[in-house]
Amino acid sequence: MLAPMGSVHRRFNKANIDALQAMGYEVELCANFENGEGPEIHNRKYAEECTKNGIKIHSIPFARHSLTGSLRCLPQLKELLRTERYDLVHTHTETGGLLLKLAHCVKGRTKFFYTPHGMSFWKGSGLKSQLVYKPLERWICSGMDMNLGMNLEEVENLHRWNKKTGVYVHGIGLNVSRMRSPIRKREDLREEFGLADGDKFIASIGELDDNKNHITVIRALALLGRKDLKYVVCGVGPNRDMLMREAERMGLKDNVLLAGYRSDIPDVLNAADIFVFPSFHEGMPVSALEAMACGLPVICSQIRGNVDIVEEGENGYLFAPADSDALSRKIGLLMDDADKRKTMGAKNRKIVEDFSLETVTEELKRIYSMI
Repeated sequence: MLAPMGSVHRRFNKANIDALQAMGYEVELCANFENGEGPEIHNRKYAEECTKNGIKIHSIPFARHSLTGSLRCLPQLKELLRTERYDLVHTHTETGGLLLKLAHCVKGRTKFFYTPHGMSFWKGSGLKSQLVYKPLERWICSGMDMNLGMNLEEVENLHRWNKKTGVYVHGIGLNVSRMRSPIRKREDLREEFGLADGDKFIASIGELDDNKNHITVIRALALLGRKDLKYVVCGVGPNRDMLMREAERMGLKDNVLLAGYRSDIPDVLNAADIFVFPSFHEGMPVSALEAMACGLPVICSQIRGNVDIVEEGENGYLFAPADSDALSRKIGLLMDDADKRKTMGAKNRKIVEDFSLETVTEELKRIYSMI
């Protein structure tokens, strides 16, 4: 299993590992397992746990935010593949796909699987995406024995390129039971985040960057003109100061809380009333699925992946990513309708079963057996 950063294996690849081990494979993980910020803070601990469980670790210093930095590590990857002669290599993320494609000179008898976790082009994306990233992605996929898409738009592209190698998988395999087993009480989280009695707890999860688009939520809340709410964002990133300045400018300084990186997401989501997921582009929205598992209604941007799991007015609402007016109206609808929140949440608890760890593990076992 190959990925640029160890957090990809820890957060997204349990179903893959479980499936391969159940099929009798000896699994080894390759990534940068040095600790970093945000999701990377647990890399070394995860590597130690894997070693204790008989999973061999290969730590190569790929760079998280620098393709050039990762490409410098290509000789180490080539040497690893040449000496180990794996039966199967499953690479994750576009950077991982590119690294493996460039190491094809050592492919031999090895079967290559690829999961992009969200390609860098999509319907409506810019000219650069269509002229640069789309051909590059097609070139990467052309060297794989199997390409796994996690949303229907990507699978459509995979089938257009090569129907024999493109296959759909229901996400990463969500640990539904964990999401439904909070450790702390709802009241404790509400007190920690400073919610008054009767306030509505609106949650988002994601890096504080342009793509995750939390600024649109802040602007939507300002348009709503209410103070009986708290918007809590779990995540770290470069836009933190800008987002807080915008919240203060909009008169929402006391209503917006950037809670940083959290390891207690089940606790947070089980204490929330509404989940908002405003990204401009995604592969399959894991955080939205986590919220659905906790029985929350989901308001999300109308983009690939999101539209596969949310039906307008049934289990949540959709909005154009930059449309703060529409988002404001839909937040207001759910804030004032407890029955609607409950009904939508109950539907989401059922929908998410198709994306559970158990279901996806069995799905992956079938996919690995296809070649």
